[in-house]
Amino acid sequence: MFIGTSISSLRNNGSSSETQTKQRQHHHPKPRESQVHNINIHLHGLFAAVEHGQLDKARNILTTCEVQVNSVNSDGLTPLDVAFLSNNRDLVRLLLTHGATEETSMKNLETHLSNLLEEAEDRVIGLRRHGNQDDSQTKSLALWERRKRGLKKMRIGFEHAKPPDKPEKIILEVTGNDNVRVSCIEAEYPESAICTKFNVEWSTSESFKNLTGSKCLPATNGEITINNLEHGKTYYFRCRAGNLKDFSDYQYPTPFSVTISSWWDVCQEPRRCSAAMKVKMDDILDKMISIRPDLHRSLFEVSGNDCTSNTKRRKPPTFKQLFSGNTKLHKNLRRGVYLSCLLYHEDKVLVTNEDYLPVVEIDDTYPKEMLNDFHWFYKIAFAWKDLKWFKDDLEKSTNSSISFRTKLIQAVTQMQDIFNTQDLGKVYYKPIRDSDGTTVICTVNNVCQPKNVVNLKWTPMAKILKKSSRSDNLTDLLISSIQDQIMFYQTSNCKLQKGLYVGYLLMRSSVDMLHVMVPLQNPNMPVCCKIRDNPHVTAEEWLWLQQGAGAPCDYTCLGFASQFKMATNRLFSLVQIPKDKRTVQRVYTSEVIEVDSDVSLIMIVPPAEVACAVGEGNQSAVHLHRIELVPLSVQVFEMIHFGTYRADTLLLYARLSSVVQLDSDDARYSIRQAWSSSDLETAKQRLDTVESLETGLNAAWKHLRWLLDVMNFARERLFQAQVSNSNCSKSASNSQLEMKSAKSNSLLQLPDSKLVKSRGSWPGPGLNSMRTLESVCPEISRSEQYLSPPVHDREYGLAKKQSCSSETSNDSKDEPEFNDRQSSDLADLSSKTNHLTAKDVNKVDDEGFSDATMKSESLVPVPAPGIIEVSDFLNRKLPRYRGTDTRVILPIITTTVVVTQVYAAYDTGLPHPTSLKLHISPTTSAREVVQLFLQQLNMSVVVKGKTGPIYPSTEFGNFCLVSVTGARERCLRDDFKPLQLTHPWRDGRMYIRHKQDVLAALELHSSILTVSASKHH
Repeated sequence: MFIGTSISSLRNNGSSSETQTKQRQHHHPKPRESQVHNINIHLHGLFAAVEHGQLDKARNILTTCEVQVNSVNSDGLTPLDVAFLSNNRDLVRLLLTHGATEETSMKNLETHLSNLLEEAEDRVIGLRRHGNQDDSQTKSLALWERRKRGLKKMRIGFEHAKPPDKPEKIILEVTGNDNVRVSCIEAEYPESAICTKFNVEWSTSESFKNLTGSKCLPATNGEITINNLEHGKTYYFRCRAGNLKDFSDYQYPTPFSVTISSWWDVCQEPRRCSAAMKVKMDDILDKMISIRPDLHRSLFEVSGNDCTSNTKRRKPPTFKQLFSGNTKLHKNLRRGVYLSCLLYHEDKVLVTNEDYLPVVEIDDTYPKEMLNDFHWFYKIAFAWKDLKWFKDDLEKSTNSSISFRTKLIQAVTQMQDIFNTQDLGKVYYKPIRDSDGTTVICTVNNVCQPKNVVNLKWTPMAKILKKSSRSDNLTDLLISSIQDQIMFYQTSNCKLQKGLYVGYLLMRSSVDMLHVMVPLQNPNMPVCCKIRDNPHVTAEEWLWLQQGAGAPCDYTCLGFASQFKMATNRLFSLVQIPKDKRTVQRVYTSEVIEVDSDVSLIMIVPPAEVACAVGEGNQSAVHLHRIELVPLSVQVFEMIHFGTYRADTLLLYARLSSVVQLDSDDARYSIRQAWSSSDLETAKQRLDTVESLETGLNAAWKHLRWLLDVMNFARERLFQAQVSNSNCSKSASNSQLEMKSAKSNSLLQLPDSKLVKSRGSWPGPGLNSMRTLESVCPEISRSEQYLSPPVHDREYGLAKKQSCSSETSNDSKDEPEFNDRQSSDLADLSSKTNHLTAKDVNKVDDEGFSDATMKSESLVPVPAPGIIEVSDFLNRKLPRYRGTDTRVILPIITTTVVVTQVYAAYDTGLPHPTSLKLHISPTTSAREVVQLFLQQLNMSVVVKGKTGPIYPSTEFGNFCLVSVTGARERCLRDDFKPLQLTHPWRDGRMYIRHKQDVLAALELHSSILTVSASKHH
């Protein structure tokens, strides 16, 4: 049966009935008709594949060819119409996944099919009336008879079709000040009809007499965000499933309605708004320009390029620079302060001809206020291109107290001239010092396009690290810290994934400094765990959180309470807080910290007596020797944090505050140097004006500094909003709540032991062997690296397919279950929960793990569903770490082959981690490995019935093959032969990742090594 394509040439213009012609003209405008007549060969093949039920052929056409999936054939039918009438569920889902809709479908499909069938019957009768027929008439008769049978089958299929069952569940989430996300979950029963769409309706009336709005969405998406709702109003929602036949009955969510609200509706404190701060800083800038005519607004404008690390080329070096460049670099560092710049590209570092990092002298004496000057430099380092005119201002100043800062900027400009670039990257979070007090301030930058630099060379990092020794020589300390600097530079730029997080304040107080302990693998945020994907907090949820331990948990925030409970237990496990001390921890209830539009944070602080402790008696002092934590001063942490999440605001503040602070110091110095009363009066007036601007700027900046407010809250003994796990368990002691158990996100990740090198007198990660975390999650997201709580993936059962040429095996993973059973209808409140039923829960042993494996007759891994017991969450042992291991044989050209295991450092849709064992020869290139790897994993996804992702061949060029050893990575060129790798890369693990996802392989490598080490213990 080939409807509308093979037979269309046999139909003349007068063969169609009037009714059919009018329907097609009424339903399809002229542009659609022209599209029908100019059908291309790929669309022709797609219709043929759909009509004959060829799923693989249809998928291949949709993924490799550009086809308008909603095009119609000569009969006015779309591929989705044909697939539905053939009752082919797999083809319907495939077409919906590639954007098929019912917008072009016939409104009265049954009548249309009857007209087509009637026409085919007339043509068959007409051809049979002719007695003797030639070959062409016989062929035409056969085609029309086949067409008649196909149309009759399709009409019968439509007559027997029925509307789908109503959706299984509807989940509502308030995701903003005026929007709600509605998630519809399709009912999956063996006898249920095909569902192609959902219809969501909402109203301010419980009876739905007057609909506020309605929207249709494809069944494959099942999720829609409804915007422009009125803040403060209550909306009711309902949803029904549908197909080409009709819609099902309505399904209603539990709870029935949501109120559009936000936490700041019931909060006493004003919101921290960077837009309002920018308005204040613009006003200060106008006033500053009025007293400083030499300043121009263009100097303070923030563009997109200012917030990135793109290297901007400067003018070519002069002859003076060519012959004097070597004299500016120092090899033997005497007592004083120096500036070092580490530029790297892949596995190479830019060094001098003697294989030392480029170092220039700042000053031969150690300044009295070195720490303040370092924090000042950390701030202005976000505006490298402004240092030239800022250097001129410093040199014009007669204030002797800023002489070190002047020398520091002069050293920076020297380094910029040496590298012939403005961007020196980011400042390392601490100066490196030796026992004699010699100090080096370090900057780090990743160069995307390395260029030759005079008197410098690009050298493999392994060669440089071999020269490092265990001596206290500052030059050796610099070399041994290369890996630490690069790691910190890479991780400090990573943002958290979208969602709501709960964080813990780890403070370390000293006499003159406050430090905050942050994860080494994500130093721009405090230690935190993810609560849910939705960052918005409603007024009801915030009120429950403020009420403390004794507050009951109602329907509107039951899901949030359970998620918060689980996240805090994981967090306490991370920071190693004993169970008997967890009830005295306090929630920072002044505000929800809105890090940016995608990330929100709820902070938990220790008791006041712990927060106020100083020195080794402080509870946070025990974390100083944990290699996965690093202490940052408050000023440095804020620069790193705002540089990641609010770069525009930070850049404007850095530029403006530098000028205001310099003018303020000059004005004070002028008062001290004034001789006459008139000079003194003039200097005082100028000081008053500048001080007022400085006060306004500091007030605007302080409004964004949430960490200081959290610390003040932690030191205040009056606040007693304690964390309790009984808040939601009391309200739902006999019911069942389904919680999300896919990825448990926490914000620390054990780094490789080779990476941790801390020498010198400045505080940093120690080398002491301390108690590590209980377990590590093997699943690491792209932008987050975590020290994981006890997290267990699902258990997979796999039946081996004997006929498959490649060996595929999924090892079992265990997933814990928790026994807090809360009613299934209340589980709708939990965002993005796993939708399980009581009959799916296996019996568990004393350790909380399932001892039964779910069997499957196909290659599809079936999860063993379970419910997590929060009270026992922290007592579980680490499950066996296993992944997907698929063997594939590459074409062998020579007899010398090597079996190499390659891991997927990207989203494959398969159990984590996924790897292939490849037989490669010395002539096999990296590009060939990448191509076959992606092809085989695409095939595995299809064979196992996964929804994707499927990567087309056009995207293969976006992936690359890398070798990882320790905490270093080398990206291989497309034409490079992997077997030609030398030590240490030859002994490293091979990964395939997105070219733009530079941390994916390092994250996965660290996760695998950490879990392997835990398994051996």
